[in-house]
Amino acid sequence: MKKLLRKRGIWKLFILLGCVAIVYFSFQILSIRVLSTHHRKERESAHHNTEVDLETDSKLPEKKKYLLDQNIHARSGKLPHEPSDSKKLRFTPKVNRASKLRQVSQKVPIGKFQARVEEPVEDPQVDVEQIKAKWSLHWTRGVQDIHQSLYLPDREGLFTCLKTKKKLPASQINDDYCDCPDSSDEPGTSACPNGRFYCRFQLPGSPAQSIPSSRVNDGICDCCDTSDEWANVTLDNDLKLPDSKTYAVYQAPCHNHCDLLLKKKGAQDKVQALGARLKHKYLQAAGQLGKERETYGANGVFYLLSQGCANVVMSGYKYNICPFKKITQQHGSEPTVNLGEKPSWIQVHSGIYQLLMSDGAGFPCPNGLKRSTVITFQCGLQDQVTSVQENERCKYEVIYLTPAAC
Repeated sequence: MKKLLRKRGIWKLFILLGCVAIVYFSFQILSIRVLSTHHRKERESAHHNTEVDLETDSKLPEKKKYLLDQNIHARSGKLPHEPSDSKKLRFTPKVNRASKLRQVSQKVPIGKFQARVEEPVEDPQVDVEQIKAKWSLHWTRGVQDIHQSLYLPDREGLFTCLKTKKKLPASQINDDYCDCPDSSDEPGTSACPNGRFYCRFQLPGSPAQSIPSSRVNDGICDCCDTSDEWANVTLDNDLKLPDSKTYAVYQAPCHNHCDLLLKKKGAQDKVQALGARLKHKYLQAAGQLGKERETYGANGVFYLLSQGCANVVMSGYKYNICPFKKITQQHGSEPTVNLGEKPSWIQVHSGIYQLLMSDGAGFPCPNGLKRSTVITFQCGLQDQVTSVQENERCKYEVIYLTPAAC
């Protein structure tokens, strides 16, 4: 043992191990001191925050009081709204009406004129909720139900023009002065040149009924519910039409006749149901067709009409109407005039079927124009032409009832 200790290498090893031990224990002591200092500062900070000056606290806004109360209780280990040992911080949290309105609006269709709030309002200077509540119950005249929400003001009480995005006070909507370049601020008056007025009453299951805004308050009742003549403007005596059933025009003062339209639509729905059963014959007739089937509408449903002609006499003129082939007109003993012989579809979907028969006779049409005829196929229980009119020079329109259109 003594010989082993006399060797210098052993002493060097002991010295090295001692130095390592000293460094290790010094690091541990330093870490303990740092942690104790950190915990002491946290306790001092928590103790300082709990000392609330009552005079200063009474002047704080209620929201800050509530947050401070929650902070104190969280740090003191108490439950929210549990009274502290020294003083009680009482606060009844306010209901966030903007969030509540947003939740309700998400459940209610836009067509019920409810406001959709994009985000909670935090600015106390602008009482947006009061504005929203006022306008959410307001029906904007001349606007479709599904678009009513577009006329609610934003948080600053402004309306945004639908296309040009110009902003203006919501009070300028329907004030009889055109402010928006796109005419969207005057849906219920005749102030803007390119506006559209939508009647308040709409037939269920039918396309939306609208009129040019220039017809609002013109003395003619265009809407069955009289909503377009809300100012009760009457025509001058020299412009009034005689009270006769020959005129399908209602003049102010207007009277609600929507019940008549509902009865008429009910009868049309019955015809539609019966015609749909008869339509099978027309589809069956087109079964032999190949690629040319679509020429005669969806699944060739109008092919059977191309195999025959309808002869009618209207206003002294004889018409021979052969869909997809040729349409002619004859007056007395005069030569027959070609009204169109080249078929092409204008529209053949969504329940609207319009066939253009073009390339008819030209003389004496103006500017080298050739005669043409538009055949509008409508649902009926039998194949029947009910109307032929020349609404424009050398342009004709035919109403053709058929089960194929049901």
